Amino acid sequence: MQTDGLDYGFDAADKSLRHYLRALWDREFALRPCEQPLTQIRPFISELGIHLPRQYRSHQGQLLKDLYRAAAAHAAAHQAYSHIQFQRNKLKPVQLAIIALLEDARVEQLAIDAMPGLRNLWLQFFDAQGHQGIGVESLLLRLSHALLDPDRKDDNPWVMKARRLYKASQQAGSNAESLREIGSLLGNDIGQMRVQFNAKSYVVEPLYRDDNLFLWDSDAPPEEMQMEELAPLANNEVEQFTPKSDLDSAEDQRFRPRESAMADPDRTAGSDADLPTYPEWDERIGHYRPHWCSIIEQVPPAGDAAPLRAELEHHARLSARLAQLIQARKVGQPVQLRNQADGDSFELDQLIKAQAALRCGQVPEWRIHRKQRLQKRDLSVLLLLDLSESTNARLGEATLLSLIRQASVLLAQAIGQSGDPLAIHGFRSNGRHEVHYLHFKDFNQPFDDMVLARLAGVEGALSTRMGAAIRHARHGMRHCRTEQRLILVVTDGEPHDIDVFQPEVLIHDAARAVGQARAAGTPVFCVSVDPKADPYIKRIFGPHNYVVIDSVEQLPQRLPELYLRLTA
Repeated sequence: MQTDGLDYGFDAADKSLRHYLRALWDREFALRPCEQPLTQIRPFISELGIHLPRQYRSHQGQLLKDLYRAAAAHAAAHQAYSHIQFQRNKLKPVQLAIIALLEDARVEQLAIDAMPGLRNLWLQFFDAQGHQGIGVESLLLRLSHALLDPDRKDDNPWVMKARRLYKASQQAGSNAESLREIGSLLGNDIGQMRVQFNAKSYVVEPLYRDDNLFLWDSDAPPEEMQMEELAPLANNEVEQFTPKSDLDSAEDQRFRPRESAMADPDRTAGSDADLPTYPEWDERIGHYRPHWCSIIEQVPPAGDAAPLRAELEHHARLSARLAQLIQARKVGQPVQLRNQADGDSFELDQLIKAQAALRCGQVPEWRIHRKQRLQKRDLSVLLLLDLSESTNARLGEATLLSLIRQASVLLAQAIGQSGDPLAIHGFRSNGRHEVHYLHFKDFNQPFDDMVLARLAGVEGALSTRMGAAIRHARHGMRHCRTEQRLILVVTDGEPHDIDVFQPEVLIHDAARAVGQARAAGTPVFCVSVDPKADPYIKRIFGPHNYVVIDSVEQLPQRLPELYLRLTA
């Protein structure tokens, strides 16, 4: 295959681009070709990955190769740094375009801060002479150029104002939330200038940038396919438009991957046939995607158990005290057993019914007694550990994962001494087909040096697909013969994965998984060490089924205390 001329395309670039992105961000990115035969097609991002044009007809040679690199790097920057979605409400199409442009500049700057060479890669696709037009499209392109190149001079008042507002909003640190307000103000200025913006013909420039539709809170294209003239707006207010969706046109086929994912195009017949699969709830379409996540069960390799054994010896007195408290609570509380054949006292209602039956000449029900006994606590606990890459974050001399290990072994030893069945499992994911589920200790295994060695050998990696892990944990507890079951999740952040760009999707799915477990008699409680966890943790686990630990260094002591509170 020729790779220096027009024959160079996605198929030739695919493998090298994957290596290129892995080298830049130290993670895998899914790349897919755009199949639409459009003359002005742009890359786009969906949950299936980064979609790049199969062919670019405007460039050739080394510049064509650089174009693919520029497009892939820009989309990857969005996946790495664009973590919120903007609300469309009350925004005009030109304001949508401006906000998306500012977000392009923000993620590119973050990427350049880490990898300065990307600036020159992207700048070569801007006209070095610049554009001097005053139409909306020209102003947007001039602003993009000015934000990417700090040395560039542009004396247009609107561009100068936009540049000043953007820099002021990012002065205290990268901030995506402020861009919506800036874009609204700049869009109002365009309206005051009474220039036309043809949203139907507008195409994001320069050529390497994606269409930015994934940045918004709706997958459906907005009602911006019309020529409009922005009139001056009073009191800095903006009009509201009504979104609509027209997915039947050829141009809008690029929105279909998310809607048509039910068909599961990645999955071949008979592939991964032996792996357990679980559905996943998609809030946007209001349905479960059947057999969507595949679980890969693993027993982690053993490491050096000596540090964990030393931690247990260091906390021996605390562990023994916790075991005594847990054992004491097994005595339980007195409960009244009603409708008994014999007992300590009469059940008044049943006694009246029996007397009425006798007077009617019927045989009464003689379960008319009540008696009291002490309830024996009968509980199985599954400790489910988040083992994603973020747990490798350092906290002084230790890492979050090391603290999770310490807390797990301290709790396991105390529960083991009390006799309650306990399992220790972990999870992490690399897309929906690779949800790794690690077994450190199962219910029928002793808490010994092998368990410590497995915990010591594991490292944080990959992502956090929490819903699938909770479903598999609940499924694994179906064989527990105890009257009560509990899943205790220890995590440091919200659910996320490489093939799901919108975190809201996995939050809704995790909430569904928790609800299913609770309905099946297996409540799920969460311990989070993310100080910003309250908004999403409450949505997943409910207002009374989670706790956020302010100081992660307290986790080894707090986790056993929480267990005592939960099992009281």
